[in-house]
Amino acid sequence: METSAALPWDESDWLDRAAAWTEARLARLGITSHGELTLERMRPWAAVARIETSDGRLWFKEPAPVMDFEAGLTAFVSARSPEFGPEVVAWEGSWLLTRDAGPQLRTLLEGDGAGVPSWEKILQRYAELQLAHVSEVDELLALGVPDKRPQALLGDYPRLVEEVRGLEAVPVERARLASLGPALERAVAALAGAVPMSVIHEELHEANVFVREGNARLLDWGEGVVSHPFAGLTNTLRDIAYRRGLEPDSPEVQLLRDVYLESWTQFAPLEDLRTMFAQGYLLGALCRAVTWERFLAEASQEARDEFDRNAAVWLDIVREGLEDGVRLGAS
Repeated sequence: METSAALPWDESDWLDRAAAWTEARLARLGITSHGELTLERMRPWAAVARIETSDGRLWFKEPAPVMDFEAGLTAFVSARSPEFGPEVVAWEGSWLLTRDAGPQLRTLLEGDGAGVPSWEKILQRYAELQLAHVSEVDELLALGVPDKRPQALLGDYPRLVEEVRGLEAVPVERARLASLGPALERAVAALAGAVPMSVIHEELHEANVFVREGNARLLDWGEGVVSHPFAGLTNTLRDIAYRRGLEPDSPEVQLLRDVYLESWTQFAPLEDLRTMFAQGYLLGALCRAVTWERFLAEASQEARDEFDRNAAVWLDIVREGLEDGVRLGAS
């Protein structure tokens, strides 16, 4: 029987406890608060509050229990990639306090776009971040970061097909999805070898990139997992193609792929990496299906009603890629 995990911010004293913790951490750091901790927003996956201080605006965040690794992972990423990860002020358990990272990239792109870093530059920095973590997979897993390495996803595929919600909205039959197991095995086999596993951010897109003084930072690491690095660009290329009106596999999309892959040529020639990237792109869609299924398994009925089809949609994208071939940036 499915059960809904209680969300911490549903408790009446949650904001008071968060405020007390925040004030205590500020006092230790010699930072003075200029007002109270104020709730900014609540979603089924996280609650966020802000506070003005002598060190500027700071943000408090707590994720849903299914993503309770986020604070530790954010601090880990911040320590290794201080110029691209969030600027962490303090963290404890699932509580996280960070400095303001500026406006969303999406907001800036909707304006005049002045001073906005290019996606080419952002993808280069993302690759650098991943490369910094290739020797730290065990540490990442010890933090509770989900294991979505290719073999783990392959092993979980039969369960996902059996339990995934929302197939009636796609629609596709479970038997058809199950029959694709051998094709998925071949895709996984194609990723074995040259490129090492690392951390990926499943939602690297313009809503999770923030820009301050011309520098981009990648936030919201509750979407972080351990997987094949190339699985971390599926959502990215799809979102860019959608918002720019680009066709799948267009020269613009392929250029972004190649800019990202350049950092990985230390492991294999570019042409080989391009072949692997297509399978990694497919794996990224499977990562998203697993993430949504895992989240919905503990979500409230209200959240299930709103997002119930998401895992099935991503699983159908996997089906399409296995049956018809991968198209980078397909909407």
